[in-house]
Amino acid sequence: FIPCKLHTHVIFSFYLVLNRSAISLVWLKNRVVSSNNRACGVVSRFRRLRRIYPRIAGDLRCMGKSEVSEEMDTIGGRRRGASNHQAEDQALDQIAKEAEARLAARRQARAEAREIRMKEIERQQKEADENADRIYDIYTSTPDGVGRTSRVNSSLNSSRLSASNSYQSSRRSSEDSLEETASLRDVRSELREVEDKFRKAMVGNAQLDNEKAAAVYQVELYKDRYEELEEEHNQLQREQKEKCRQLEQMKRDYVRLQQDLAAALAALAERDRLIEEQGLVIVGGETSSSATESDEDDDKGGGEKKGKDKHKKALVSSDMAKLLDSVGHGSLDVRLKKLAAERNELQDELRHVKLELEEERAKSNRSGSNPADLEDIQREANKQLGDYKFKLQKAEQDVSTLQATVARLDGQVARYKSAAETSEKNEDELKVERRKLQREVCAQ
Repeated sequence: FIPCKLHTHVIFSFYLVLNRSAISLVWLKNRVVSSNNRACGVVSRFRRLRRIYPRIAGDLRCMGKSEVSEEMDTIGGRRRGASNHQAEDQALDQIAKEAEARLAARRQARAEAREIRMKEIERQQKEADENADRIYDIYTSTPDGVGRTSRVNSSLNSSRLSASNSYQSSRRSSEDSLEETASLRDVRSELREVEDKFRKAMVGNAQLDNEKAAAVYQVELYKDRYEELEEEHNQLQREQKEKCRQLEQMKRDYVRLQQDLAAALAALAERDRLIEEQGLVIVGGETSSSATESDEDDDKGGGEKKGKDKHKKALVSSDMAKLLDSVGHGSLDVRLKKLAAERNELQDELRHVKLELEEERAKSNRSGSNPADLEDIQREANKQLGDYKFKLQKAEQDVSTLQATVARLDGQVARYKSAAETSEKNEDELKVERRKLQREVCAQ
């Protein structure tokens, strides 16, 4: 009766210890998991805030661009803007430091809880070992006492009972004691096995807890990386759309410039065709010593005509071209100057002839010479005068014609020059656009 009661008491106490330790372990595990979840949530929220803040700040800067520009016009505005940015950076640094401090505190608390748990397990294990040893000592000492009591009882009842009954009772008690001793050894071995399993379960539970925390942290990291990759993907899509729009705009500009170039080339071909149909000739543009000297004089005088063409070209008829060729070589301005100088010389010569004629008339009147000689002189003078007048009129007509031609040709030259400059400019732009498009195509 006594061994069975002790066995039940030991098993019940061990069951209570196991139940309490399991409850404490579950409570500590829940606390650690909840603290890890809270820490991971704080870290993930902080990371999201750190990623989202630049975009929010950019949107706020874009929304309040006018206000910020007005404030930044002054030194105080610039200082306020810098101080705002510094305050935001300090706030973010403070949040990061607080989150890191909380995470470190939770990690420290988890480590302390693990140490306390291991110490408690060791203490409980030692107490269980001591209790088991004490119970084993008690059980090992009980067979002697039981034998003595049985012998006393058998001696007392020997007179009353027969010899066979006393022998059977003593044998039964010895068998019961042996069975109880074997059962106690089995219970102790089972207890040790259960303790080993309990230790292994505790170690496995701690490892699983650590692996779970690491897995949760890794999942949070993967989530953050996924969000970053998604943001980068969206940014790349926006940039790709913007590049596509720019490429389409460049293609449209390239087509438009090609059309302008084709129109300019058609205008130049039409101009050449009209020149050939009208039988005009391009004159001017030749270099000569007089033109060079005049250009050097202009450069020494101050360089007022540096932006103008040194040698102009003009369209004239074939007759006018022959007349200009008869004048000599050089630029168009030089030839016109030569014609004007010849006209002035002819006018001066005509005046001198008129003066000589008047003098001869005066002399003839004073001398009273032969009328026949006077008539010959008069006819000769009239003939020379008519020749000079004819030459003068012809020179004046040529000069007026050349002046009109020069004026008309100056207008044409200005128009053609502007058209040529526009065409060259469009051609340069087309070349630049073509190079850009080729570089972009090669880059893609």
